[in-house]
Amino acid sequence: MSVRTVTAMTGTLDRETVSELYRLHGRFLHSFLLKRINGDIHLAEDILQETFFRAWKTPRLARDPHRARPWLITVARNLIVDRYRKRVRRPVELGNVDLSQVAQDDGPDERLVTTLTLADAVAKLSKNRREVVVHMYMYGRSSAETSGLLGIPEGTVKSRAHHALRELRSHLDDAEFDLAA
Repeated sequence: MSVRTVTAMTGTLDRETVSELYRLHGRFLHSFLLKRINGDIHLAEDILQETFFRAWKTPRLARDPHRARPWLITVARNLIVDRYRKRVRRPVELGNVDLSQVAQDDGPDERLVTTLTLADAVAKLSKNRREVVVHMYMYGRSSAETSGLLGIPEGTVKSRAHHALRELRSHLDDAEFDLAA
């Protein structure tokens, strides 16, 4: 191959060199791809096309097209791996899903029942535990802030919060209320 096989303006291979690469390695590479991707002919063609596109952008292949096969195989194999990783990363599309099966936001009636059940369970807590729960979980204060407001040690706030949540969980379980929902 002569230097003319690399287009000076773009740094890419010319048409004749790419055609020769394809003539020398195309069939083998296509067969290689079909074996690696379980016979999906369309995917094999896509990867083959991308492989030769990358070869077109690699001028050093013009020096000896007969020795380009290992490079082409490596590129093709990497493209297969990239496609697999991309597919694994992307969530599965469900297509036409019956939307009646998709979880819906609770209506106002359900929210009212939830609020009343939770209020009833909080009312059953001792005054000390209820104060801590209200400050930390309703007002969003930290244990340090709650400690300062209530004038008790932070360790006591944490202990009361822990025991209050356990007690709430017990009251809500008794009310057949699911905390995870």
